[in-house]
Amino acid sequence: MYFEQFKVEGLGCYSYLIGCPGAGTACVVDPERNIERYLVAARKNNVRITHIFDTHLHADHVSGALELAQATEAVVCIHPLIDAGFEHQDVRDGEIFTFGNARITVLETPGHTPNSISLAVADLSRSEDTMFLCTGDLLFVGDIGRPDLAGENLLEEQVRNLYHSLYVKLQRFPDYVEVYPAHGMGSLCGKGMSAKPMSTLGFERQHNPLLDGMEFPTFRGIMTGEFEIRPPGFMAIVEKNREGPPVSLGEITLKVLGMREVEACRKDPDVSLVDIRTSAEFGAAYLPGSVNIGLVANSAMWLGMTISADRRLIIITDDYGKAVEAARQYRRVGFDRIIGTLSTGVDEYVNAGYDLGHLPQLTVRSLKHVQKKYPDHKILDVRNHMEQKRDPFPGAVHVPLPQFVARGIDWARDEHITVVCGSGYRSNIVGSMLKSRGYEHVFCLLGGISAWRNAPDVI
Repeated sequence: MYFEQFKVEGLGCYSYLIGCPGAGTACVVDPERNIERYLVAARKNNVRITHIFDTHLHADHVSGALELAQATEAVVCIHPLIDAGFEHQDVRDGEIFTFGNARITVLETPGHTPNSISLAVADLSRSEDTMFLCTGDLLFVGDIGRPDLAGENLLEEQVRNLYHSLYVKLQRFPDYVEVYPAHGMGSLCGKGMSAKPMSTLGFERQHNPLLDGMEFPTFRGIMTGEFEIRPPGFMAIVEKNREGPPVSLGEITLKVLGMREVEACRKDPDVSLVDIRTSAEFGAAYLPGSVNIGLVANSAMWLGMTISADRRLIIITDDYGKAVEAARQYRRVGFDRIIGTLSTGVDEYVNAGYDLGHLPQLTVRSLKHVQKKYPDHKILDVRNHMEQKRDPFPGAVHVPLPQFVARGIDWARDEHITVVCGSGYRSNIVGSMLKSRGYEHVFCLLGGISAWRNAPDVI
């Protein structure tokens, strides 16, 4: 049997290629939208991809199933409750698929979503017994799938389904069975996932606090508690995956826009300007109304948390290659309406004498000086709850970034505010949004709380 795991850095998505070179056939489980990696691996290992499994209706990224199906003529296999609007094969509990020595048995394991499945995989060249489970978003390494994404009206049912799937459906598998989830650390589909890409049922039963044999009332109390706010783009991604996302095989190309074209587009309320330059570059000069997403491994996740996926985007950078890489990342989370890129940065605007925005970046020394001089200066901490609890920022008001996006802050527009986060990345996202919402005196702490803690005492 041939088996390979793939990871999308930043989003924490895992996918799998499972097959048999001897038989020349294989399947892909939970493919991402950029499918070239699967095609290359299949050619390298002399297998033809004949089936594609999505373990559930994904909310945090657009599935690559249709993209891969068009490239390979493979059959897309999903649970019937997905009610998909594209050609596919419904699969149910107990169905078996064989790819030479690789045998896959479908398990219905609802809980994270009502339409979740897991796959029990056996290597018949060694044994009839299950070797590992592709658990989708049912069971992670160190965590389990959150049950709230299907909606408040289904939460109680989903919690019961989740408990039954974990404690009854998986109970028949021995401790040595390996666990390969659809997500790892960095994903928003759980609370505290490990960075390790796989585990075993035995280890999880011993060390995963949500799989240690707890009674249902305790489990229910935990799973109906507070989760991170669902990003605004999640439901748009769900519907896109249900209907079938547009297929666009081949290399990504972007239209290069001039200043006049950008100015014409900026008048459209459906258009968002996404600036992917560094915090310092953005802070020095930016187009008013733009959001500083930057370009890091998890930029797509933060974009999806900040801007609705149905918006039309203009990518602002000083490098066309970076714009293409950003667009590639954004497609993963459903941003298909990219108008083009202003890949000269804002130099054209500077040379034309335009009035540009400015988001000052404070060093630790500067912020401490400001706090001494202006005792009413506000600190806005936009880290998540776990970060803030572990290492609170002195005197800060805590509003996690997703909460800020959803609800904003009820502060006077002339308040003086410094935004802080862990490293300075998220603070620029929020800082740029505050400026676009009319807050006049906004600053960001360079290096975030890491720089604050590491600064010499003499500062």
